[in-house]
Amino acid sequence: MSMDRQTIKDTIKQAREFVVAGQALLERLDAEKSDHSWGSPESGTLRRRSMDLTRKLAELRKYS
Repeated sequence: MSMDRQTIKDTIKQAREFVVAGQALLERLDAEKSDHSWGSPESGTLRRRSMDLTRKLAELRKYS
């Protein structure tokens, strides 16, 4: 089976959502003048987006 257009689009969407979540956490850290997050909602979202992206990338690799 080969990669299809929808799988590629879905993977790009997941990657963008990860980047947005990462930016949100960085903004929170900037506001707190901190380099670490200790369980904020933004860090939880970033962790979730990371897991989602990992799964989508694994799915994409199945096709190559």
